[in-house]
Parts: sequence; C-alpha cells; structure tokens
Amino acid sequence: MHTETAGPGEAPHHPIPRAGRLTLLGWGALGAALLGLTALLTAQSHRFGYDHAVRDMPVFWLAGGLMLAGLLYLPLARLIRRTASSSPGTMRSLLFFVVAAGLAMRLVLMSSEPALEDDWQRYLWDGALTAHGLNPYAISPQDAKAADPRTTTVGKLALESGVVLGRVNHPEIRTIYPPVAQGVFAVAHWLQPWSLLAWRGIVLLLDLASLGLILVLLRDLGRSPLWAALYWWNPVALKELFNSAHMDIIVVPLVLLALVLAVRQRFLTATTALTVAAGAKIWPALLLPLVWRPLLGQPGRLTAAVLLAAAAAALFAAPMWLAGVDQSLGVVAYAQKWKTNSALFPQIEMLMGALLSALSVEALPGGTVARALIGATLAGLALWLNRTPFQSAEDLTSRCLVLCGALFLLSPAQFPWYYLWVLPLLPLRPVAGFLVLTATLPLYYAAFHFLSADTYHIYRDKLVWLVWLPAWTLLALEVLKARRFRLAPSAPAGG
Repeated sequence: MHTETAGPGEAPHHPIPRAGRLTLLGWGALGAALLGLTALLTAQSHRFGYDHAVRDMPVFWLAGGLMLAGLLYLPLARLIRRTASSSPGTMRSLLFFVVAAGLAMRLVLMSSEPALEDDWQRYLWDGALTAHGLNPYAISPQDAKAADPRTTTVGKLALESGVVLGRVNHPEIRTIYPPVAQGVFAVAHWLQPWSLLAWRGIVLLLDLASLGLILVLLRDLGRSPLWAALYWWNPVALKELFNSAHMDIIVVPLVLLALVLAVRQRFLTATTALTVAAGAKIWPALLLPLVWRPLLGQPGRLTAAVLLAAAAAALFAAPMWLAGVDQSLGVVAYAQKWKTNSALFPQIEMLMGALLSALSVEALPGGTVARALIGATLAGLALWLNRTPFQSAEDLTSRCLVLCGALFLLSPAQFPWYYLWVLPLLPLRPVAGFLVLTATLPLYYAAFHFLSADTYHIYRDKLVWLVWLPAWTLLALEVLKARRFRLAPSAPAGG
C-alpha cells in the first residue's frame, strides 16, 4: 500500500477531514451570505431617502431582511465551537477571513443611505457647535433656526448646515449627548464639516479598536479568537453602526478597555476609562462598583477612585447645568418620557399606576414610579453582584454581562442600537438568550409602517412581544439549567 510522505525539508501533509472541510465551507458560506445582504441593503437604501414618505418605503422588506441575516447568524456560535480544535494554521487563516469579511461588510455599508434613522443629523449639528466653542446644551435646533446669521455664530452655522439642521429630530429639545460624545462629534466636524462619511470613519476606527480589545480579552480568558466573530459579524451591529451611524460605539472600546485594565488590577486607570465612557453615555457608571470592589481593603486607592469619578461627573455635568436644567434639556426629557420597543416596561407602568390609584396617590405618575423601581432593582443587583470581589477575568465579564443585560432588558426604551450595551460581552460569555435578539430586534423597524398608518398600537401591544419573548424564555431556561447544575449531587470519588 502506497503511503505519501513528505520530502526532505517539507512539512508533513495532513489532509483536513471531511467534517472539517464542511465546517470551513460553512464559514465561507455564512461570510458570503452576510456580505451579500449588506450589499443588498446598500443597493436598496436609496429607497429610504428623505424624498420618500415612510408609507412608500419597503419597511417590511428591511425588517425581514435584517431578521433573515440574524437567523443566518445564530448558528455562528456552534460553528466556532466546531472549529475550536483546528490547527494553528487553520485558526490563523480563519481569523484573517473573519476580520477581512467583517471589514468588507462595514466598507460596503459606508456608502449606504441611513434607513429609518436620523440621529446622526444631531451629531453633525452638535459637532459643529462644539467645534466652534459653543455650548450645545444652551440652544435647541429650533431656536438656532431663528438666530440671525449676520450677527451670531449659531445663526451662521444654521445657514452653513444646509439640510442638516432642518432634519434634526425633536428640534425643540436641547441635546441629550454628554460632553465626551460632543468632543467626538467635534472631531468629525474638524475632519469634514457636515459629513456623514467623516462621522462613519470615526465609527469605523472605534469599532476596530473594540475588535482589538475583544481579542485581548479572549486571550486573557483562554478562549479562541474566533469568538470575536460574534461581535464582528453581528448584523444588528452592522446596521446600527454603519448604516444608521449611531454613536453608541463611543462607549464600547472604553468599557472593554476598563475590563482589560481591571483584569490586570489597574483599578484607577480602569475607573478613568469607565468614567470617560460615562461621559459619552451615562450607563457605564453602573459598572464602577465592579472595579471598586477589590479596593475595599485599600481605602486610600478607593477614595482616589471615587473622587476621580465624582470630579469627572461634576465636570461633565457643568455645561448642562450652566445652560439650564429643565424639560427642554435632552437628559431630562429622556428620563421622564422616553419609552419605546419595550414589552415589559408598559406592564410595570400600568401595574404601578393601578397600585397608586388604589392607594389614592395622584401626585405621582405610574411611569415615574416604574422608572424608580427599575433604578432600585438595578442598584440592588449591582450591590448583590459586588458582595465579593471578582475572582478572575471570566468572573468579571460574567458580572458585567448580568448588569448590562439587566439594564438593557429593563430599560423603558429598548432601541436596537442599545444592543451594543450587551453585544461586545457575548464573545467573552456567549448566552443564547441574548444572541437570539440578533434575529428578533430588527422587527423594531416594522413599527415604522404602523406609525405611518396610524396603527402603532398593533406593534406596541402585540408584535413587540415577538421581539422579547424568545430572549426571556431562553434566559429563564439557562438560569434554571444553571440552578439544577449547582444543586446536583457530586459524583462519588472513583466512580
């Protein structure tokens, strides 16, 4: 029987088993399918331009296409597990393919028309104000339109903005975005004024930094770098960052950097990273106790960390405070009124309203009490998770995922781009209940059809449950499974 051997100086040839070839074929097919769907979205995105009425836009096709991409994405975790035992050479080649394909998807979407989202217009306007040394919290877009372009800088910018200022949503509200975000918006303006492409370029750089930090954390956890594909190929992230151009990416690398630093026990610099992240969007402040818990036995360093965060909070709040805090300020309006795409919060609000009515308490709205209850729940969860210091990188990331996941699931507003609060942690701790949202969250875009037809109640009261029930069900099953595992008796030694 003839056996093929390697010649002198040649590496031995190990043919890839048939199962391995099928797995590699699966990687190629999935990457090609997701790239094809991003190209299709870009090609059809002109149908969502400002010259089209929402009722004439292919809203259901958008929601359906994104949900299809999510369904194709869901087997990715299984594909990664099957590839975990591949040779180092195969692993390197696959990682290169994952990064290159994900980058190609992003570059394709860079030229797309944002579909059903316009928050980026506010970013461009805020960036112009900040870049010119103006306080973006001091004047609403509505007031800016009335400013005299001959005598005021605001009026001149309003004139220069072209269509941007007129397309800022909720123009009567002064900006909601904290100062660190304003600084990033200003950088985009300095690169190229009023340019969506310049803003998307910054988004891409921040996203690449996020990928790099995920790879660092995967190495710290001893996990395959291929798990980064759960983030890098995620269709919701692709849509919300590179088509819709949402600003939540500013927070992602800062939170991941804080985890990297905390794992290395550099708690003051981790505090700095989280504090800066909270200066872009407030929610990362919820993670500060995780970083501070190991410092309880070091009162000097703990005091320094708390004072650092407090000083930064005062600095970030100053421009809002100086501009005047009332219901026209975005942070106030959001905290009091914003609710959308949640199935759970309206039920809590209704329950609180009924309870207050039964107690004859009319001074407090049910929504205010519901928000306070959710805040107290999150604070209690944070305290419970911090009853002991984290013991390892895996322990820290698991606690972060629980907190970020609870915040996302309990939030009165549950926009698809808020998924970025959770998604970067899923390569580190894959949880089916959160991963399934990739396939269900895009149903949110169907709501625009019902809004345009004045039948939003159909989505709000019925269809929204299709977004959240699969996630809640899978999360409940995972909790029950983990509980049974902890309660199961250990096998006898030597059995």
